[in-house]
Amino acid sequence: MGAKVSKSGGPQSEINMTPLIDIVLVVLIIMMVNIPISIEQMGLKLPSLEPVVTPPPPSEQLAVAVYEDGSLALNRRLMKEDKLAFELGRRLLAVEHKNVFVDAHPKVKYSIVVHVVDLARAAGATQVGLAKLKPEGPQAANQVDPGTMPRGIFPASPRIVGALTDVDAHGSVSRVLPALRACYDAALATPALPTGDNVLAGTLTIEAVVGPRGEAMEPTKIQQGGGTLEDPTGTLVPCIELVLPTMKFPALGPDKTARALLPLLFSPG
Repeated sequence: MGAKVSKSGGPQSEINMTPLIDIVLVVLIIMMVNIPISIEQMGLKLPSLEPVVTPPPPSEQLAVAVYEDGSLALNRRLMKEDKLAFELGRRLLAVEHKNVFVDAHPKVKYSIVVHVVDLARAAGATQVGLAKLKPEGPQAANQVDPGTMPRGIFPASPRIVGALTDVDAHGSVSRVLPALRACYDAALATPALPTGDNVLAGTLTIEAVVGPRGEAMEPTKIQQGGGTLEDPTGTLVPCIELVLPTMKFPALGPDKTARALLPLLFSPG
């Protein structure tokens, strides 16, 4: 505060504003320094200098067509049912996602479609989808398979829950195939065997439960209802049942188990 003489000659007091203004200016400068500067930005995507890697094409889709006359085709290639089952099993072994689509003509009986779905599952498909019905039916076949299946027993893609791998399961089956083939050849040589294209033709599924050391935790057996093979000789199935206990599986590791369904396709040739 300072004193000032008024016109009347007496002293007059008033506030000195200079220090207050100085303080306000200092505070203003501090606030201006501390306020972040906002910069307007706009995103810009520049071409990458890294080489463009083209992803590999998807694996071949497996589609089974069921035509109005009951004929079957795999990826538009006409083939008999036994060859279709063989081709499905062979191709499913080589792919990670074991999916099959069934494309049926709308006039085909439902029982035939169910049979084809069961055939795909027996060949090793984990998922079977039905394509949308089209009035004209599936696309026409553009190829015809040249022949029938050769004689033999052909493993299809296994279905496994647990620590056993597909490769190990396939190896276990392959080691007993000669013994199974001996059973099959003996049954085909039965004098009283009926004649026909589908005699001793079809599929059977081996069911195995494997323990940590590769041991069979349950007797390895033929799965009930897991195939289409009929045995009019009455000798083939008992002979196979004698071979199955000799199957050996690799050790899975401590506390690891697996249940495996191993489909087999039987073709008389």
